[in-house]
Amino acid sequence: MKKSLLLTVACALSLCTAAPSYANDALNNVASFFGSVTATIIDVPEGIIVDSLYNMPLKTTHALADKFGDEKGFQQNVAGAAIGIPVGFLWGIPYGAIRGGRHGMTSGWEKPFSTESFIVSEEK
Repeated sequence: MKKSLLLTVACALSLCTAAPSYANDALNNVASFFGSVTATIIDVPEGIIVDSLYNMPLKTTHALADKFGDEKGFQQNVAGAAIGIPVGFLWGIPYGAIRGGRHGMTSGWEKPFSTESFIVSEEK
């Protein structure tokens, strides 16, 4: 059982290693499909982590502090953080999953197995 599992894993790894060489040939659609799937598998958890732990709590805190009167004010930032960090964390989970999935599908299809397809960048 262990030998067949190890053989399967070794075959999968060798196919993934050779996959970028097929990106410009007639197998472009196949490589783009596998590049998109691989990037999506990596980018969805990455988007969830980045957006739920950093981006959304920070944006929500600053937006609430601005709505409370002064974005630079200490009391407004404390009140914004008290509400914005938990709300931003909860909102960042589905937002990061959607953003990471969209990024993985589009960049993985356009540039399969490139470093740009595996890093969820900041919104433009």
